[in-house]
Amino acid sequence: MKSHPKLSPYGVFTGKLFQYHANLVAFESSPPTTSMSRNKCILIGGLSDGLIPTPYTSDLEKECHSLGWSLVQPLLSSSYLGFGSGSLSRDTSEIELLMNYLVCHHDADFFTLVGHSTGCQNSIHFLKHGDTDMVKKVKVELSDLPCAQFLSFQFVALQAPVSDRESMSLTPGNHDANLEHAKSLLSQHKGEEMMPRSTFWAPITASRYLDLFDVKGDDDFFSSDLSDEELHERLGHIGNLGKKTGLRLLAVFSGKDEYVPETIEKEVLLERLVTAMNGGKRNHGAARGLLLKNANHNLSDGSGDKEIFVKEVGNLLRTLSADS
Repeated sequence: MKSHPKLSPYGVFTGKLFQYHANLVAFESSPPTTSMSRNKCILIGGLSDGLIPTPYTSDLEKECHSLGWSLVQPLLSSSYLGFGSGSLSRDTSEIELLMNYLVCHHDADFFTLVGHSTGCQNSIHFLKHGDTDMVKKVKVELSDLPCAQFLSFQFVALQAPVSDRESMSLTPGNHDANLEHAKSLLSQHKGEEMMPRSTFWAPITASRYLDLFDVKGDDDFFSSDLSDEELHERLGHIGNLGKKTGLRLLAVFSGKDEYVPETIEKEVLLERLVTAMNGGKRNHGAARGLLLKNANHNLSDGSGDKEIFVKEVGNLLRTLSADS
């Protein structure tokens, strides 16, 4: 006799499943006291994640609901194993489609992004490279989105903003040879060709492999070996947005993240990331950091870690709700 399956370990959710673009769906769970909240918290998971991407999804939903916010969980083309043939640019375009749909059909006024793992790269890229640069769509007129005059995008939380490139050093394989092969394919204009099956645990194109694992690849925002100038080049737009729009960002790093080499001083790296976001100012600016010393990558192990993270997100959402 087969063993009895466990009840959904990350929670059971009630809400609305909807199609926001061709073959793309999202799930929105609204506060029980209202059929449709104007405040939307969008949760974006990491590589191979989809719906219910983290062990704190249910906690985050409850916190959002208590403050009058909906929780939105999108499926992107890059969800599950789709990331191997995608890009951050494609993800950004689809997040824009989602937000426009929510404005048009779900009465959205305010947005918050919570990114887990590679969802952090999505959030950083989205703020820098959105449609006509999403930078220009933060609290300014949306001339090319038909359903709204204004879009307010005020808060981003990054949970586990780690380097995929540096995490690769923890896995077996001839990574240098794989990089050279990917570069060779790209030089032949074959970036969309698949890498050999032995290269990675998921199907992946040469272009996507380089995005994730090459120095200064498109996803390389959080590596410890980048200089302060290189980090500022990649992250400095956060501070500029903070000055222009009041955007705030919370970066939460786990002290026992299993995807970060032990040789990297996590507290030092977190300080450098926040300083780069704030234009060279460690404690003053749009971004602030939080180190959960005993937490693992997705906050599933350390006692109370996911609760601390969700509470911090809630505190900022509470501030935004009061301001609006």
